Amino acid sequence: MSLKWKIFWIASLALVIFFQACGMHSWEELIVSTTDEKRMGREFDSLVRIGHKDVISAGEKLFIPSTDAETALYNFYLDKGKEIVNAIDKKDFDALLTRERLCRNNPNNQNERVACNKNNFFEFKIITSKTLNAFAVPGGYVYFYTAILKNFQSESELMGVLGHEVGHVVLHHSRESMVKSAGASALINIFLGDGIAGLIGLLGANFWLMGNSRENEAEADVMGFKYTDKIGISSRGLGAFFCRGLKSCDANAAELECNSKEESSALDVFSTHPPSCDRVNSNTKRMKEVNQNLPENRSVPSFTELVKAAGI
Repeated sequence: MSLKWKIFWIASLALVIFFQACGMHSWEELIVSTTDEKRMGREFDSLVRIGHKDVISAGEKLFIPSTDAETALYNFYLDKGKEIVNAIDKKDFDALLTRERLCRNNPNNQNERVACNKNNFFEFKIITSKTLNAFAVPGGYVYFYTAILKNFQSESELMGVLGHEVGHVVLHHSRESMVKSAGASALINIFLGDGIAGLIGLLGANFWLMGNSRENEAEADVMGFKYTDKIGISSRGLGAFFCRGLKSCDANAAELECNSKEESSALDVFSTHPPSCDRVNSNTKRMKEVNQNLPENRSVPSFTELVKAAGI
């Protein structure tokens, strides 16, 4: 073996040992640690709660239930989020925790810290908005717009998209995108100085909605499938959600299938998200591979009935 290759393998081994010794899972964590991610999520959520213009558009606001029907819907949403979180593998969840194993302030005692666990790491919120979307930010903060909740046709669709968004957090996709978009030196300056406000100024307010690459979106789809399958509810919902609105796809068909050639568009070439048609077909393929035959709705009243009663 040449000296050049010896140096390469020694350096590679040294990096692996360094990552393991520091409890790190990727080189991005050298720049943005899990502690940074949790801090970032808390700061972002504080902006959402006050309706800051950089994260909340005009006419949007954090959804706070005020009627029994709205509370029933909100609690259902929180329960489904908890189901998804409880399906996270231990090794994946460990990669979300700060090295101090601390998560957030105890609401009953601001001087006391609460240890992270699956039940208190993630925060699921709803934003009143006409935007048909959902997004997640580092540190376990997941936001669904009321418009997307109204668009879902089954509990399976809600669970599939919840799993997808949780998957982004588990796989640290925002951290990966930030490092690639902003560069190490810019991020370090922000964390030492302006915090999340500086980061939003650098990356743009829409980064959290559009910042994931095609590869990251596809990976999050796989996680959504994995979680729903593990829980015992059909993974068909994620495919059905993307199927609606496509000319060659029938969302009511027993088996969802889409013609990629018929649906392809010049816009797909420039989109950061995978074409919806490909996502439908990939999801159907995953279901076939495990011969999945699970219910799309398990609850009474159903999710769609709760949405209708809440009148959101």
